[in-house]
Amino acid sequence: MRREFKGFLRALIATVALLMTTQAAQAEVSANEKEAKLKLVRLAYDTGYFAEELTKAYLYKGNHVAVRQASKEIKESPKAFEEAYRVLNQSINDPKNKNLLLFMKMSYDELLDMTKQPYSLDNAQIALDLSATVLEGARFIANSLKESIGFQNKHVLNGFSIYFESIAKYYMAYQAGIKDDNTIKLMKETVKTAGDAIETLAKSPHNTVAMNQKMTKVQRLWGIVYKFYLDIDKGGLPFIVFKTSNDLAETIKSYELDMEKVMNLDKGTK
Repeated sequence: MRREFKGFLRALIATVALLMTTQAAQAEVSANEKEAKLKLVRLAYDTGYFAEELTKAYLYKGNHVAVRQASKEIKESPKAFEEAYRVLNQSINDPKNKNLLLFMKMSYDELLDMTKQPYSLDNAQIALDLSATVLEGARFIANSLKESIGFQNKHVLNGFSIYFESIAKYYMAYQAGIKDDNTIKLMKETVKTAGDAIETLAKSPHNTVAMNQKMTKVQRLWGIVYKFYLDIDKGGLPFIVFKTSNDLAETIKSYELDMEKVMNLDKGTK
């Protein structure tokens, strides 16, 4: 009887050990999957960012404002988009997102072709619609990926830097002659959302001293320039809008990279 009990106990211990090993392996797979999907989230937002940047640059160059800077973005932005898209396309297998990716690529290719054409108001309007299509798809895929791993951290991986490219895009579109109520409405909505995002990041409990310094810089600049952005119907400051929106986007991107390190996102943790 005692031997039988010892045999049962050994079998039980072996079973528990096997179960623990299996659970550990599953946890490791889960962490790897989370890390991989968070990288794809970044890339999804990147595709939206570079579509907005390309359209903004096309509008600025076509209207002879910040021509040197805009020309550089027109040259570099497509390469960055293609690199991000290539990884997304190779990594995403979900049929719905895969189909959306294909539609985004078709829209972006049309946008890219449009920016190679002589500037015209009609082409500018088409470019605005195409970039909005790509951005909507990018945000949908990013949110879908985050939902699939239960990622809900509002302080990071939200594509906040895109807002500033959109702001410059809408401002120049209005100055170029696309003076409809929708352009003003989209600008005001984007400014409001960007302001809320800045406030959220500035109050994050995860901020390091260096991150707080970056957000102080952002808040100081934002407190001045958001009024210029809201005065889209008055216009007159397109270069200032180009420069300040770029500065804000770059600082926010730098902050977001810091936050990813603080939150250990590269290790698949929360």
